[in-house]
Amino acid sequence: MEIPSQILLIRLSSIGDILLTFPLIRALHREYPDTAIDFMIFKRYEDMLKPVQSWLTNLIIYDKSDSRKENHRIRKIIQEKQYPLIIDLQNNLRTFCLTSSQSGKCHRFKKFRVRRFLFVKFGWQVYPENPVWRKYLQTVPLEFKDTAFYPIEFQPDPEIVDRLQTEYPVLKSNKRKILIYPGARHFTKRWSLDYYESLIRMILKQTDWQIIFGGSDEESEYVSALAKMESTRISDVSGMYGLYENFVLISLADLIISNDSAPMHMASLLGKKQLAIFGNTVRQFGFYPDNSNAIIIEDNSVKCRPCSHIGFEKCPKKHFDCIRKITPEMVFRKIRDISFEIIT
Repeated sequence: MEIPSQILLIRLSSIGDILLTFPLIRALHREYPDTAIDFMIFKRYEDMLKPVQSWLTNLIIYDKSDSRKENHRIRKIIQEKQYPLIIDLQNNLRTFCLTSSQSGKCHRFKKFRVRRFLFVKFGWQVYPENPVWRKYLQTVPLEFKDTAFYPIEFQPDPEIVDRLQTEYPVLKSNKRKILIYPGARHFTKRWSLDYYESLIRMILKQTDWQIIFGGSDEESEYVSALAKMESTRISDVSGMYGLYENFVLISLADLIISNDSAPMHMASLLGKKQLAIFGNTVRQFGFYPDNSNAIIIEDNSVKCRPCSHIGFEKCPKKHFDCIRKITPEMVFRKIRDISFEIIT
């Protein structure tokens, strides 16, 4: 198709899905520099676009507090802008209604819901295994000469860096720093807190690294229990910072350990050394770190994986083997493989 003068990308939520649009934004900016890129996003996630905001022309912020009013306002914006191309990466009823009256072409992200259901329910290998960020690229009807995954060129806000390092001096120390995010939105994605505790004891005993715990406000309560294990080498910043600050925080760490969660995608986009622990979800869904410095830890012998493409609040089979079989010793061996020296 003819190169459009402007494109509207729509991805309203959630954090991980928004982060996975970054390779597409980068590719559009690099290969079509004369095309203006606008992005529509929910207000609560606006800060998440700061690392790529210099590549975007305009942000269209959707405030969910008054959806009826917002629907009218945004439909009007789209009609006035007359976008020659709209890429709907959300593809739900809301975004369909917002774009239904526009005059240009609208391409919507294919979610393959039926194939995903058959894969989860019966284990049929009919679900496309491409990473989600690549599926986003394939939604755009333009040619890309380079479709490889690259870390983004991230320049953190110096004021944010200075503030974080002032509040937590460990961030500017010469010691190795492991940043751990023990949380995830759903229980079946979370590695056991008892296992995290055992892993921390191994790290404290066999290394001289500094440990930092991160997480959301909701996660800070159970994260704080882990942070109390040691007072001089463990810091707890969970619930302290917003989305962009966590992006900066991850950029300052040497190694990131997380479950299948938003921080995993942040670390991947920055090309950081990382360990990602997968419980009930699997990499075939496409939500995995496509990062050459990433190690994914999962147990493919557990036959009931995946039980969901998102997660549950308890194990449907009640044994939770997908998490239970990934032991602290296994994770520590992977940490040792990442090339940091172990104290003997």
